[in-house]
Amino acid sequence: MENLVWLGIRESEVKYSSFINNSISIFGSNSNSLQNQIKKTINHNNQKYYNFIADFYIKEIINKIEKNPNIKFMNYSQIYNYDSINKLGLLDYVICMNDPKLIKFINNKFKIKEYLKKYIPVLDYIFIRGRKYELEKLKQIFKTYEFVIQSEESSGGFRTLLLNENNKDTIRLNSNEIYMVTKYCKNNIAVNIHVLVSKTEITLLVPSIQNIEVSENRLMYKGSDFIEYKEIVDNKIDSKLKKYATIVGKMLQNKGYRGILGIDSIIYNGEVYFMEINPRFQNSSTIINKALKDNNLPSLQELQYNCFYNKSINLKPCDVNYSSYVNEYGTTNNKIKIEPIEILDKFNEDIEYEDFSYLSTYIYDKPIMKITNNYHIKEK
Repeated sequence: MENLVWLGIRESEVKYSSFINNSISIFGSNSNSLQNQIKKTINHNNQKYYNFIADFYIKEIINKIEKNPNIKFMNYSQIYNYDSINKLGLLDYVICMNDPKLIKFINNKFKIKEYLKKYIPVLDYIFIRGRKYELEKLKQIFKTYEFVIQSEESSGGFRTLLLNENNKDTIRLNSNEIYMVTKYCKNNIAVNIHVLVSKTEITLLVPSIQNIEVSENRLMYKGSDFIEYKEIVDNKIDSKLKKYATIVGKMLQNKGYRGILGIDSIIYNGEVYFMEINPRFQNSSTIINKALKDNNLPSLQELQYNCFYNKSINLKPCDVNYSSYVNEYGTTNNKIKIEPIEILDKFNEDIEYEDFSYLSTYIYDKPIMKITNNYHIKEK
């Protein structure tokens, strides 16, 4: 779309989208990426960089508006830089925006689970305050020795912890913060499905298995396997996942939500349990875009636009025959012995890297879950 700029985390998010050909991002090789400007990467999930990153976006947005008053912007995550954009009166330049109060409600892991538990299955949970948590009491409540502890807002696994006997002395919770605790379900399969919501349509895309690994006691997203999902998830479970996703989509549609979202769930003991909603694009969105481009179909960015502006989604069925593995700078994917067909956000030797700041995505045309043997949350 002419005069449309992507506001994203990574330049690669629009690599397979012909709808958008310009971007402002934290990571990337072009002149509009923060990484390229400062010749350094930073951990964008670290709160200490919030204002620095917000200032970068605003500077780039204003520069582009000054050069082209007709320019518009589309966001990877509508809430990511909303406050700074709104404060400067620039919201008119940003398209495809939901009510920020609704986005905050969906992003809140506690509130959305409380809201949806009446309609779809969720795991039993309790709330604890950091200073009052006692492992022995949790054992009595859940009759298990491993627990998942999550903050109200988290992304990609940051602020989602696995607690057990082995790490109980290293886990540090903020004394005044409230946490949600659920039991850790061994041999679960983490799954994700993209949903498109317009005024009149709910469109489900192909689900994937999520590769989840434990890194420094955190449950980290490490990639998606669309191929393996088709091979190991039976029709009954697939139908349940899609049924629950449709229920969620319709409920949010009635609340006025429009556009793309991702629903995380786990398959455990023959049931699908809702975990959380990501009211935004996701790392795996780029993989879906690659498949859409293969089939000469509109990208998710174009479909997002259609959802907001009363254009029909009318998306033809499209298979996604790819898997991915997200690799941190300084680590290797030794478990995967096959070569990727493509690597997004490649390592640049001329740039200084900070821990957990650089995540490249390896794309494969073969299933990787069998190779990593990671059908459930597993220690590296």
